[in-house]
Amino acid sequence: MLSRLSLFAVLLLSVPTVASAGARAVSPVRDGNAINPLWSPDGSQIAYEVTSPQARVTDLYLLDVKAGREVVVTPPASSGGLGDRFRERKQVNHEFAWSSRAGLYAFASSGTKDEFDIYVSGVTVPIGSDEKEGGAVFSKDSRSLVFSSARTGEGDLYLLDIFELERAPVRLTQGDGLEFYAAFGSTGGLAYAAMSEDGANIRVIDDPARPERTDRALTSWKATQLKPSWSPDGRRIAFYSNHLKEDRTRFDLYVAAASGDGVPQKIVENVIPNERRGPSWTPDGRRIATVLNDANAGDPVVLVEVASGRVVVLDTGTVNNAEADVTADERGRVRVAFVSQGQRSAADQSWRRVWVFEVE
Repeated sequence: MLSRLSLFAVLLLSVPTVASAGARAVSPVRDGNAINPLWSPDGSQIAYEVTSPQARVTDLYLLDVKAGREVVVTPPASSGGLGDRFRERKQVNHEFAWSSRAGLYAFASSGTKDEFDIYVSGVTVPIGSDEKEGGAVFSKDSRSLVFSSARTGEGDLYLLDIFELERAPVRLTQGDGLEFYAAFGSTGGLAYAAMSEDGANIRVIDDPARPERTDRALTSWKATQLKPSWSPDGRRIAFYSNHLKEDRTRFDLYVAAASGDGVPQKIVENVIPNERRGPSWTPDGRRIATVLNDANAGDPVVLVEVASGRVVVLDTGTVNNAEADVTADERGRVRVAFVSQGQRSAADQSWRRVWVFEVE
């Protein structure tokens, strides 16, 4: 009788594979691991972080994929952040968020006082309080910014009008635990994860202008459900869950109707959740890019068909993969950015870099 691990390996061998010239590394080698690659809305840039565990810093970069040039992202000097003095002391710049408006983005930074404020491109004043803020996300029209703040001592979600930054942010959630991993849908709804004594569950605020009346539970399991992401049409929400797992450190990929109708469906078992965000949908909403938690196979990058659950392994040629993010080029071809420690045959696999795979 095959063990569970052996059975999984056999099943993986029978999974279809998309072959091409393999993936290519697009970020340079650094003394730290690249994480959280995020395609810009037009697919021309990738934002990513590099964590340096020994130096205890996190650097944030914007990479022009075609030109191969990149710039470091830091708080402006006039904001009270470090600016040009960035490298003179340890600092964390992370949790990048793209906006649909060209040139507009946000990120969190420890700044000069380790308070972790939100910084918005083109704005010299940081957004925050005397407590920590983070996890910023833009609405689809780029008018609103939602972030998590510890100003109440709990960790609640707040909404801010980008064009009225002088106004105090509006508190959206009233739960007793931490609310985080916010994600906007194309129709204006907001999904997030809420901690409780039973774990964490996915909730939806249908109308952020009326949060107290439109906040509802999407899941209510005694388990950990994290990092929701909406399908492009706003009708479905994908998330990670360890529901009914014997090993609570392992997660499966689920998809639920955003309306709350029906039961969330498990799409694929044993995946590696992204570090800071939810699963990445292809632009047509038919597939989700993720990474299987299978070290024996190199943690392969896969595309999962949502309707059928069919898994297609991408022949990236790399190992120890993670953090898949999807975009499409001008001809509609899917491109997947992810991080990896290198090619299977590489002698040096010390640190993860950002790689790109073009699906034929």
